[in-house]
Amino acid sequence: MSAQLARQACAAGFPFRAAVADGAYGDVDDFRCELHAADIPFVMAVKRRRGTWAYGNQAHTPIDAARELAWHGPDRPGEWTPVTRTFRAGHTATWWAADATLGFWGPDALNRLVATTDPATLPDKSTWYLVTDLPRPGSPQADQSPYPPADLEEIARIYGIRNWIEQSYNELVRDSGWACSRGEGHGRSGGVGASVVHGHLDGASGVFG
Repeated sequence: MSAQLARQACAAGFPFRAAVADGAYGDVDDFRCELHAADIPFVMAVKRRRGTWAYGNQAHTPIDAARELAWHGPDRPGEWTPVTRTFRAGHTATWWAADATLGFWGPDALNRLVATTDPATLPDKSTWYLVTDLPRPGSPQADQSPYPPADLEEIARIYGIRNWIEQSYNELVRDSGWACSRGEGHGRSGGVGASVVHGHLDGASGVFG
């Protein structure tokens, strides 16, 4: 249903940079494949312990892949790049992002794995493991992809917008009384789980549950 809604949004002329979703959708391979087949780019979270096939000496989960990236502190960041996150209240913070390699995912592959966090500790609550088919600037995929390239800061910004939209949606549901009438507030089976496509004001993304 979610992929169908995204296709309908495109057909109706709603512009968005990418479809955005949390790990409940990002871990579903078929969903990502549907979006890609429909020429709808995506930025989606995957669970940090999501396993994938790899040789014995290679990373098998997103958190393993992130731990393999070189980091020697802010003055010698190695493979990490500083990105500026802007929060809904208007304040900003410096996070770190990197292209990691996990199985067939990698900086120059069709799907990229991106982790944005504090590289020293990879804290559970403030680490995003993201998969996207937006190509890396300067990569071989950038010349072949139908989508404009996206650097690490843009990918972090696109996924961050999802939090803004979901928070605003939840406030709207609460304030309008929809939560009671539609059975929301009792799990993901309410309106958020219905995978409505939200258009952000700048047309940057569509968001799924």
